[in-house]
Amino acid sequence: MGVEKSGSGQRMEPESVPIKFIEELDDRKHLVLFYDDPDYARKIEFQFIKKGLEKGEHCIYATEEDPGFIILAMLNHGIPVKKHLKNNLLHVYQILDTKSSGLLLNAKKNFDMILADSKPPFRIVSRIVADVSTVQGISTELKLEHEFHKSFYDFNGTVICPYDITKIENDQIEQSVLRLFENHHAAIYALKSKQGGVFYLQ
Repeated sequence: MGVEKSGSGQRMEPESVPIKFIEELDDRKHLVLFYDDPDYARKIEFQFIKKGLEKGEHCIYATEEDPGFIILAMLNHGIPVKKHLKNNLLHVYQILDTKSSGLLLNAKKNFDMILADSKPPFRIVSRIVADVSTVQGISTELKLEHEFHKSFYDFNGTVICPYDITKIENDQIEQSVLRLFENHHAAIYALKSKQGGVFYLQ
């Protein structure tokens, strides 16, 4: 596996690299996942959850999608869902619609909800703002990412924040990606080109 140094980080390819990175992850990290291939991204997310469950961590998957659909997809990925729902290690939530007024308030409700039934160490796949396709949505999410990252070392867990890059407005992508780089420890890529990679940022 080749490693290419670039700037402050290291870029590794090809497609298998994100999965290998997730499987070997053994310390607390705040990670951003950029994707345009939802199936590839989900494979990475579910492997992250699966490894956490194997370690006895409380694993949280929160999305705007229907929880029943997510649970079925996890079963198909080989996650023993029934066992871990019963022992209270696996938590699947549908986050509140944050497109309406009171976006920050709903975002706080989402954060409180996904942590309510869990104990550290946490393993989380989620954003707090469900819809980042609008200027208001991405701006609020970036503000929350910054605040969370500043206090990350007081948080006993590892987090993947997924972003479908096809849903971010074109004139917002470059600035958004740069700000996300500033507020995460590493970036994971899951692209239709199958050129997966991990870029270490901090």
